[in-house]
Amino acid sequence: MKKLITLSFIFGFISGLNAQDSLKLTEVQTQYLAEQKILGKKFSDGFYPDYMRMHQLSEKDFITKIGATAAEFDSLLNAYHSRLPKEYAATERLEIKMYFDRLLVEYPYNHEIYTAERPKGYPIIERQIKDDLPLFNDPALLENPEVRRFIQSFLSYKVNARLSKPAYNGLYNKRLYAMWNMLPKYFKDRKCRNYQQYHLLLDHINNNGYKYTQQLYEAFKKENPDTAFVSKLARAYLDSQNDLKDHQVLEYKRIGDYGLDIHIFRKDSLPGKNKKPAIVFFHGGSWSEGQPSWHFAACRKYAEKGWVACSVEYRIFGSQGTLPFAAVMDARSAIRWLREHGDELGLDTGRIVATGNSAGGHLVLAAALATGWNEKTDKLKFSPVPNVLLVNSGVYDLTDEKTAWIRKDLKNKSLVKGISPNELVRHNLPPMLLVHSAADQAVPYPSVQKFVALMKDADNKFEFRTLEKGGHFIFADPLYTPVVFSWRREFLKQLGYPDAEGD
Repeated sequence: MKKLITLSFIFGFISGLNAQDSLKLTEVQTQYLAEQKILGKKFSDGFYPDYMRMHQLSEKDFITKIGATAAEFDSLLNAYHSRLPKEYAATERLEIKMYFDRLLVEYPYNHEIYTAERPKGYPIIERQIKDDLPLFNDPALLENPEVRRFIQSFLSYKVNARLSKPAYNGLYNKRLYAMWNMLPKYFKDRKCRNYQQYHLLLDHINNNGYKYTQQLYEAFKKENPDTAFVSKLARAYLDSQNDLKDHQVLEYKRIGDYGLDIHIFRKDSLPGKNKKPAIVFFHGGSWSEGQPSWHFAACRKYAEKGWVACSVEYRIFGSQGTLPFAAVMDARSAIRWLREHGDELGLDTGRIVATGNSAGGHLVLAAALATGWNEKTDKLKFSPVPNVLLVNSGVYDLTDEKTAWIRKDLKNKSLVKGISPNELVRHNLPPMLLVHSAADQAVPYPSVQKFVALMKDADNKFEFRTLEKGGHFIFADPLYTPVVFSWRREFLKQLGYPDAEGD
């Protein structure tokens, strides 16, 4: 689930690596790539389905395994080398090395996820990737996709040690600042360093939002002579700021030195006497990335239909370095806060619909189910349980292999059961609509089937809708969103809620 350990497939560099149009490939290049693709399928069919066991291997055994596969790709390239364009062959050689070295640099984190081992270091891997570091300062390689992916994985590997320093404790964007402060150590070339700073900041804005990033932006403008980078970042900041102008942004909770916001959309600028139903969005992103703005468009549509629409900011791994436990407490705090302030917001506190996709769907469920997780500052007299739950591709089991990263550093691994929906079903839960794809590879279909069976046994009111195709992102794929949205509209209509877009 987590972005840092999302499986990447070898075909990323097996389809015309040098950004060459297939029509321009020579017959020899085409033949070479066809054989390379066969090798790639052989590797991916053996490695990725057995991902956990592979990362349980010792450092030495893992390196041997990866090295043997890399050697096969190098041997194939050697067989064709004299007949391939020189520059093309050199790029192939580099990208093969980058791909397999990336697997090595991702090994330490994954090894610690799937084992109880916590070695002080990984000396063999460190020696092997040492020769890659000069590439970080070669401007000619800035746009090479495999080099960029390797650099991202390398920095993610190295940043964990920096994050343990007290200076980052309680910082809102702790991972961003730690990564930023680390860049000068590895990027001595100014052009290369500015390139990395630009992408780091832009990616963070796009994925996690621009909140509390202005200090880095100002520092970047002073150092960077590339006006194109500066202007693109300026546009991203302006777009983010403009996106906040048509609604209220209110703080619903304080965490140390920073606050968490809830974004309130309604058609009327002032609440009227007639209380309106509320719909509350929790964004997805594997509890590791995401931002409330992902649901602003949907909120605007609901507001036009007469709802009070809300999008919630909650703590994520990519910004605050937190695990889903913190996000669960934030979700419950947000619903409580809405009930506490219902009169001034003009919402009907007895008609609060909570909705989310993927990790956001998990938070919707956890708001109702995770009774053991409450913020100390919460006013417990207000219920955190939504009146209706709409869950798309939600996460129901936090004890499986795909969520092992959550348990990595927990002394008590069973702690996750307190926020795992399949462990928490009880009688008298609010109405739910659960939508899932049988082809979902990110959240296994059997996990939602188990939840459905438990809900039936507990005699709860719910609807379960299945798409046979579509994978995990049925809530964002235009091939599937019409039917998903229609199910949501009909479900709310049956419960007596006003017209809804279904988004």
